Amino acid sequence: GKAFISLLLGYGCNVPAIMGTRILSSRHNRLLAMLLVPFTLCSARLQVFLFLSAILFAPTVAPWIVFSLYLLSFGMIILIGLLLRPFRFGAAEPFIMELPPFRLPLVRTVVLRAWQEIRDFLYRAATLIVIGVIVIWFLTHFPADADAGSAETLAGSIGLFLAPVFEPLGIQWAETVALFFGFIAKEILIGALAVIYGSANLAVEISAQVSPLQGLSFMVFTLIYSPCVATIAAIRTESHSWRITLLSMGMGLGLAWLSSLLVYQGGLLLGFQ
Repeated sequence: GKAFISLLLGYGCNVPAIMGTRILSSRHNRLLAMLLVPFTLCSARLQVFLFLSAILFAPTVAPWIVFSLYLLSFGMIILIGLLLRPFRFGAAEPFIMELPPFRLPLVRTVVLRAWQEIRDFLYRAATLIVIGVIVIWFLTHFPADADAGSAETLAGSIGLFLAPVFEPLGIQWAETVALFFGFIAKEILIGALAVIYGSANLAVEISAQVSPLQGLSFMVFTLIYSPCVATIAAIRTESHSWRITLLSMGMGLGLAWLSSLLVYQGGLLLGFQ
């Protein structure tokens, strides 16, 4: 129904898509749409996929890899919607859309509304992003006697500690640490890999360290796993519920792990590398 508008916005950015769920008059539909929006392939994720697919796959194959990720995004939205359909987060509503008379807004009204949204976004999300960046910097630079971004840092220790969880997915410790950066904002993933690998030519380093199958598994995990901090903050603000916020994060992580496991282990069984 009307949630389609919010889902469509999610392919640009998840944050305004979450805010756009306000047009839904039913709390059940609003919360359901909030849980589905993070599975859309936003423009931040698209940057990561374009970069990695161009490195790991032939020019004739790379566009189909990106297209398949879009199809996976559509499929996940439909699948999760069907799985959550029996649950009720509130009273549902029939699909009745009343079209009001449309009028050209005043410039003053548009500017004031835009400023209010920007101010609210900075208040809710920017503070969390700043805190997250500080934490990630600390993790990759301490202890002081370790090389920045190396396995000897706190971030490297975390990556190695989680290695048993991500090894079945073909995701190495360096990519695991990069996923922490992606939790702040998905477009940071590439920069995080550059810091961790410490190479001036990141494309050459990735192609030498990561196989196409491993790269595909990593991209699938990036597509589905927990949304960025700004999106989480928007979900918490719009839903007024930590339960829904934690459900969104946990559901994304669990489905991302299972999907990447199927992709990587299935690829190995079929003889791909």
